[in-house]
Amino acid sequence: MKKANGIFKTALLALTLCVMASACAPKENQLPTTKKGIMDAFVAGTLPESYAPAAFFVHFANNQKVGMPAVNAHLQFLLKTNADILKVQFEQRVQRVTGDLNEQETWDNIGPIPVDFYRPTVEIIKNINEIAGKDVYVSPTVYSAYQVARQALGDDNIAKAAAERPEDLKRVLGYYLEALEWYVQELKNIGIESFYMTTQGGEMKYNSIPGFYSDIIKPFDLKLMNQCQEGAKLTLLHICDWEGTYDDLTRYLDYPGDIVNVPLALNGTPVTLSDAEKLFGRPVLGGFDRKGHVINKGSEEEVAAVVKEAIANGPKGRVMIGADCTVSDAPIKNIHAAISAAHNSAE
Repeated sequence: MKKANGIFKTALLALTLCVMASACAPKENQLPTTKKGIMDAFVAGTLPESYAPAAFFVHFANNQKVGMPAVNAHLQFLLKTNADILKVQFEQRVQRVTGDLNEQETWDNIGPIPVDFYRPTVEIIKNINEIAGKDVYVSPTVYSAYQVARQALGDDNIAKAAAERPEDLKRVLGYYLEALEWYVQELKNIGIESFYMTTQGGEMKYNSIPGFYSDIIKPFDLKLMNQCQEGAKLTLLHICDWEGTYDDLTRYLDYPGDIVNVPLALNGTPVTLSDAEKLFGRPVLGGFDRKGHVINKGSEEEVAAVVKEAIANGPKGRVMIGADCTVSDAPIKNIHAAISAAHNSAE
């Protein structure tokens, strides 16, 4: 692995030198010389408008989700795309709960998971950070307690429990929250300064359950996200609509996150980058539909055109180019084309 580390660090140095070469412009247009510096300037509002930061995220193959194969997959993706942050995917899953979840006895038998359950994921992130973390923010994905509960219980069981046995559901969410809090603290202990914080559970499909979001989702979300935010240098808030449509984003205005990534529509009404920036008062990540033709099947020229349009029509100096969620089918060449166009947005 030592030789591989050296190869990666050499390649990362080449990327850093590319950024430095751009910094040889007149002083007022000078770029920071690391990707961390670029992201810091972007959030602060001091990044030259000729450069928009960008990053896309993918799930890697099944044989690249654990151990050193996961480390290498993330590092290679960074090198191939030239993204401005290195988001680490959250692939470790809890086991499905067995037993009849209509029975109280089954709920009574659900106990805590090991507090250090996510240690294998921490080890992946530690290795990535040791290699790349000096120059680029390594931003681990942090799932919510609800998102972990979905793995164990399933949506239908969660909805039913919220209506019929909310205290049991909150107890189980507390078990997952405890492990997630350990995960976040351990990441801070190894030097992580950035987090990609995700939420689900505010979708319209749960609107008919009184108190579902306000009493069950939000308190757990905020406890974990506020822990991420404390002492961090860069956080991203992702409001994920992978599992359903939303009709209200105002409920997230008090969520932390230096950069916000929102759905493309609310109950059929489009949400633009300018809409999101105006609502949250923060820089925004987006511009591409994860399911759209252009990023997945379009030409590199079409991809670049979408980037130019997103920057031109978005809030000035406040757009980070990306998608509304993971792009599962996008070829590397299109992701690289989008990031390259963002980095040369004045052309």
